[in-house]
Amino acid sequence: MEKVWDELKKIEAQAEQIRSEAQERAKEIVLLAKQDSEKLLENSKTYSEAESQKRFSKAIDDANDDRNTQLKTNEKALENLKTNAEKRMDKAVTLVLNAVLEDSKP
Repeated sequence: MEKVWDELKKIEAQAEQIRSEAQERAKEIVLLAKQDSEKLLENSKTYSEAESQKRFSKAIDDANDDRNTQLKTNEKALENLKTNAEKRMDKAVTLVLNAVLEDSKP
């Protein structure tokens, strides 16, 4: 019977050793998981800042492109207005001269 008790004590000691090692390993796994999650969080902050800057730059580039397109359109419209005004200048000068000359007649 004593042999059985000795064997049970050995088994209990081994079980305790296994439980203790499992707890230690679990602590190590939790620590590693925490470290990995902190790294992932830091990386995602870095990547999100880079992505944000990239999108901001693209928005500025798009706005500048839109502004340049509108500027070209406005410059063409201005040229058309100048051309039309120059074409009508002779007629306007003639009308003004005629009006002044008719007013100055006695």
